[in-house]
Amino acid sequence: MEANLVLSLSSMIGLLGLFLTWHKDQKQTSSEISVLKNKVENLEEKLKSQDESLVKVQETLMKMDLKLTRIDTQLSLLLEEKKTLKSVS
Repeated sequence: MEANLVLSLSSMIGLLGLFLTWHKDQKQTSSEISVLKNKVENLEEKLKSQDESLVKVQETLMKMDLKLTRIDTQLSLLLEEKKTLKSVS
């Protein structure tokens, strides 16, 4: 009877130790998941910021392209005008 009691107690202690180990691992895993979630959220915010910056850069490049096209057109017109003036003279 005493042997069974000792086995039962040691089994209970073993199960309790197993539960405590599992619980500790769960807490650590939960903490790691929380840290990773925060990192992902920060990266998402940075990505949004970079996307907005890229859109601004694209808009600026489009404006510059338009202005350069206008300048090129004006230069072409001036050159044509200069040629016509030379031919008339």
